Amino acid sequence: MSEQQGPLDLGTLRGTIAVVTGAGNNGIGWGIAQHAAGLGMHVVVVDLHEALVRQAEARLRERFSDVEIMGFAADVTQPETLEACLLSIQTAWPDRRIGAVFANAGVIFNRTILKSTVEEWATTMNVNVLGVVNTIKAFVPTLRENHEPSVICTTASIGGLVRGDGGGAAYQASKHAVVALSESLSFELAARSPQVRVHVLCPCIVQSALGTTSAVNAGVARGDIDAAELAPQTLGGSGLAMQTERHAEQVFDHIAAGRFYMITDNVRPYVDHDYPFDGLGIVRERFENMLELQLDNSDAWGTGSNGHPSAILKGPMWQELKRRAAASDSDASQ
Repeated sequence: MSEQQGPLDLGTLRGTIAVVTGAGNNGIGWGIAQHAAGLGMHVVVVDLHEALVRQAEARLRERFSDVEIMGFAADVTQPETLEACLLSIQTAWPDRRIGAVFANAGVIFNRTILKSTVEEWATTMNVNVLGVVNTIKAFVPTLRENHEPSVICTTASIGGLVRGDGGGAAYQASKHAVVALSESLSFELAARSPQVRVHVLCPCIVQSALGTTSAVNAGVARGDIDAAELAPQTLGGSGLAMQTERHAEQVFDHIAAGRFYMITDNVRPYVDHDYPFDGLGIVRERFENMLELQLDNSDAWGTGSNGHPSAILKGPMWQELKRRAAASDSDASQ
């Protein structure tokens, strides 16, 4: 796993603010919120439903009396609600900086492509992908303004790195997208804002209520469920599911080590299998095919006005292709 960002002393995050979306229910976000509070970070719990936010807020305050806790109900698919969350934080705690943002909110529909609906795909992409984009756009500018180390961590899945099992097709497609956009963000920030450390979380199954979240949200939208009566749901998951506390501990271990790809230690059964395909063989095939090309990166880059590489596909190779295309157009016009 890449440790390209170098190690980080977690003590530098003590006294800063951790913002965690999708933290109102039991699961990955809740575990991260607890661990952050245990490290001495002030925690902002963000979730869709006010009732879940208030209950999570109360539970954290009861357990962690030496840090401050804030709850904020926000819909990550609506950018203005995240902007309102940031304003609320800055108003309540003007002398504190945000040290970590965890873009974790997500939904899942466990259906194959042929059995899923377009509406399920739209909901999944809106929450799992655009929700992450909206969270990044709301909070990363503030992280960039501060020159102290900070963290932006997105939640993908091991299903975003390897071929899925056929079920949850929209979910797995969305998590591949989260990995890709996190890689883009890392590239975007590396040169000008290296103090903002980017991580993408790629766990296997973690104890959570994720499997029922989508149904609950749909029930609230239809009016079948009273949002004011919601309570944290029972943790679910197979025997392979990692406990939320252990998972959160590994998340912060990865942050401390500077690993961009944060892969938890229970992923092997998901990857190392032979039904109906050789799981590890597929991973090797994907990347070995690229490694065997022995690419020469020098041909892909040009130099900008500041003397730094400008952008991929602007180097000698790209210029030659443009020259040939122009010559072909000229010949065709004669």
